Amino acid sequence: MQEEFSRKFKEIGVAEFFRKNLHMLGYSGPIKSFTTIIHEYVTNALDACEEYGILPKLTIQIRDIGDSRYIVAVEDNGPGIPAEYVPKVFGSMLAGTKFHRYIQSRGQQGIGAVGAILFGQMTTGKPTKVLSSTGDEIATLFLKIDIDRNQAKVIDSSKIKNDWRGTKLVTEFEGLSYRKGEQSPYEYLRRTAISNPHATIMLSSPTGEKIKWSRTISSVPKRPQEMQPHPYGVSADDLLRMSARSDASKLGIFLKKDLSRISAKRVAELAKISKLDMNMAPAQLSYSEAQKLVKAFKKVKLMAPPTDGLMPIMEQNLERSLQDRLESKFLRVRTRKPSVFRGGIPFQIEVAVSYGGSSGRKTDNGRKMEIMRFANKAPLLFDSGACGITQAIRTIDWKRYNLGDIDSAPVTVLVNIVSPHVPYTSTGKQAVADDPDIVSEIKLAVMEVARDLKRHLAGVAREKQKHKRKNIFAKYIPEVSLALSKLTSSSEKEITTDLENIMLKRLKIDTGEQDEPEKTQKTETEPIADAQKEDSA
Repeated sequence: MQEEFSRKFKEIGVAEFFRKNLHMLGYSGPIKSFTTIIHEYVTNALDACEEYGILPKLTIQIRDIGDSRYIVAVEDNGPGIPAEYVPKVFGSMLAGTKFHRYIQSRGQQGIGAVGAILFGQMTTGKPTKVLSSTGDEIATLFLKIDIDRNQAKVIDSSKIKNDWRGTKLVTEFEGLSYRKGEQSPYEYLRRTAISNPHATIMLSSPTGEKIKWSRTISSVPKRPQEMQPHPYGVSADDLLRMSARSDASKLGIFLKKDLSRISAKRVAELAKISKLDMNMAPAQLSYSEAQKLVKAFKKVKLMAPPTDGLMPIMEQNLERSLQDRLESKFLRVRTRKPSVFRGGIPFQIEVAVSYGGSSGRKTDNGRKMEIMRFANKAPLLFDSGACGITQAIRTIDWKRYNLGDIDSAPVTVLVNIVSPHVPYTSTGKQAVADDPDIVSEIKLAVMEVARDLKRHLAGVAREKQKHKRKNIFAKYIPEVSLALSKLTSSSEKEITTDLENIMLKRLKIDTGEQDEPEKTQKTETEPIADAQKEDSA
């Protein structure tokens, strides 16, 4: 029995686990898998550019090679990756520069790009080609993932002298389907361009279409600052793991250094409440002692967590981006003040409501309501029904804002949540948990903007009513003018002019013509210059 159990019992690695559970990473179905690939490669590129203060310029090339096979190449102008680190960055799951840091970023788990490479490897058996340069020479590597060891297996590598800088991934996939719909790679990139107005994104689609979304602002957003966790938002297990990794010599120093809003005075209060020795080594902290500290945190009055590490899109940038893409008749953007959820995790909500123009989803029956969801500026296209953002918007009584049938209105509602820890519902990162604090903030923000929309729609309705009455009066003015002219022997033309002026004055209709504001459309269709020769995986 023991021998049989020993023979059957085996440990599995991270890569092996996700190889058998790719659906957890978003690889389920030909359309969703395609969009997930683009999402993972693009978010990596944007994060890399922003971290080094570079205005992103991304080139995405998708080539259809038949039998549901596609070659996807994503190139950025980022800082590049030193050649010796390329296998670690793109060959090991749960490895990278983000997971262990408490900082706002699109990717947080160290799985994304590696998961896409694994998916390509599993469906075609071919390696991924990686070109990377920090500015002096281009390193080209062909690599696969050693699933048993969770590390890269370099098939071939070479270096050439070149002054190009950036990173380019070229991977072949099978089992995909390219469609230009609501959840397609095209829609993902369109929304990415909206939420990242400082980026230029170029797409060469498998249908031959070449699209360029030019940046609408020319300044690099401020880098999000790494923050320390707030005591109200940590658990006993969090505290235990943090203390074990800390290089502080004393528990009191650890609390001040590795947590936010803890001062020497607060350390003294915590020592008194928890009855713990603050001179003990952090690594000696037990689970029961960590529990005492967590309970003591709740009894000490602490300042709210710092929010200077949160970097939203910003109202003026988002407004310019949306107006450029949607040409709205009405547009309002609001960035709420930072708040916290789960006691001490900071977050901030941005919302926008666009009405008219190209707002809403284009359907055969006209434009319908469109909900755009974002987390740290990254679009969320799937699992809408399970997302707290959708639930917040759907629970608003839109009739109060002159939108009786909201689903049939030409309106776009955009919500972006920024946080160093976005509470995703799964590793696929496509839906935000319906945390009550987050849902409440979203509702308050959307309703604030909706009140402006209500006033706009009321004004539009009043103007329509005025012009309707004007048409009615104008219909009878010629007859009345003719009759009065005969009765008074006055000029029919003068009577008509006087009656028209009286009508306009009573109805308060402005006859002054206003020039339409000039609009610059940044979305272009033009050839894309490839920085490298056409590559195949």
